[in-house]
Amino acid sequence: MNTIIKIPNKFSFNDHGTYNFDRVLNIFNWTLEKQTVLIDFSSCFRANYQALSLLTLYIWHLRLNNCFIEFQYSYNMEGATKMWQLMGAKGWHHVLKNNNTNFNGNEYKPLIAVRHQKDFAIALSKTESYTQDFNVEYEKTLRYVISELLYNTLEHGPRIVCQDRRHTKIPSIIQFTWYKNKRQLQFIVADLGMGIKSHLEQAYPPFESHGEAILESLKYQVSGTFGRVDPYKSKDNAGVGLYISSNIIRRLNADMHVVSGDGLVHISPTDTTITPLQEIWPGTLVLVSLNLDLGEGLNLHSLMSEIRSSASKELKEADQADEKETFIISVLNFFGPYAENKQEAISFRDSRLLPSIEEGKSILIDFQGVASAPHSFLSALLATPIKRLGMQSYKRIKVVNSEPEIRETIDYILDDNTSA
Repeated sequence: MNTIIKIPNKFSFNDHGTYNFDRVLNIFNWTLEKQTVLIDFSSCFRANYQALSLLTLYIWHLRLNNCFIEFQYSYNMEGATKMWQLMGAKGWHHVLKNNNTNFNGNEYKPLIAVRHQKDFAIALSKTESYTQDFNVEYEKTLRYVISELLYNTLEHGPRIVCQDRRHTKIPSIIQFTWYKNKRQLQFIVADLGMGIKSHLEQAYPPFESHGEAILESLKYQVSGTFGRVDPYKSKDNAGVGLYISSNIIRRLNADMHVVSGDGLVHISPTDTTITPLQEIWPGTLVLVSLNLDLGEGLNLHSLMSEIRSSASKELKEADQADEKETFIISVLNFFGPYAENKQEAISFRDSRLLPSIEEGKSILIDFQGVASAPHSFLSALLATPIKRLGMQSYKRIKVVNSEPEIRETIDYILDDNTSA
């Protein structure tokens, strides 16, 4: 069976200043496997380098789904065909198979596979070459943003595929387009990893949409590298990288688009907007466009201090608001280190817990110092409130400082009382 992926006449996110991600994403069929797939460039004469770069990830996906890839180029080698060559994207197969090989692209249109620290250094050296005529502070600022995005994709972006008893990693990519005369830089960082929503849900309650998860990841001290053994107890970094990066982008009068799943969040100099997409991107992509002339006079240290100060203020205000809207339960204080008395749980539920829920409050249950809480006790305490709240339970009931077996039991009670 053969499938043709025809690249349209115009293949770009941007159409006269309006971004349309569905127009690009709808060419990707993620279900294809074990067939010949023809990538047809012949009719595409207007394209965007960042949109084209996503094809490399898609082709790697197809290849590891046991598809045979063929290409059809334009007769006069113009348009998307020429752009594909300028990026060095014809070397996709060698890059996938050799962990130390990268794309050999034009210096102003480079496509870079991101797999390890060596690739990380290559990408940052490109940033330096574009900003060498600018002041040192500007170079440091832009380098900071790109470093954070690269760290994120290195940590969360790899996708491991088992093929013929061998494990192959699909790299992330970064692609730069430097318009020297206009002093404009556009770049995209993209991967086929688990996506932001699945990543955050290792340590946070489920989100209603991919867009809501992206918004949450941009908050101060939210996103981070979560421990693999017990995501409820371990975070390996502070979760400020995306927050600071997005705020720096705003100060640079730049635009950042973050796409994950069917969610799109746009960070502009004036606001942040969320838009649901018709199509999906299975991992995460971040598209940035900036005019380098607008960044003169930056001081990264002052800017970082200002952003961190603002973040701390926001966090304090949010905590104060939460205190008014949250009923906090110390299980140790109310029930002791061995919370096992079912009748006490029922009495507390009816007299304190359910009235707080009726008042619209969220519930924070702290198990600090509690060694044991069996299923019968936890079910008596939480089953009725969970049933009344339904799926809102995942947002309005938060559990902290619990032993793994207590957390697992509560997860079971949540699933059992919110399933249809």
